[in-house]
Amino acid sequence: MYNKKMGSKNKLQEFELLELGKKLQQFYDSGYVNKKQVIWFSFLKGLASGFGAFLGGTIVIGLLLWIISLLNHVPFVDNIVDSLRHTLNK
Repeated sequence: MYNKKMGSKNKLQEFELLELGKKLQQFYDSGYVNKKQVIWFSFLKGLASGFGAFLGGTIVIGLLLWIISLLNHVPFVDNIVDSLRHTLNK
């Protein structure tokens, strides 16, 4: 069910974000910000974000595989666990 208050709240939040973006653009264009420093920071932020996603995904998949390896017999999952064990033991 659609809530009118929620719709107006989202529009207000969207408007505030657009205003903030305009102010940041004006600040950037005024020359107070070192453009090379901004590009370098954005590059490092992207590297950190990509590395974090990769590391987090690796940990989650590793934990799932470890939990599955603890299960000896589970209906419908047993075939998958056996194939994973076979692959891991290679």
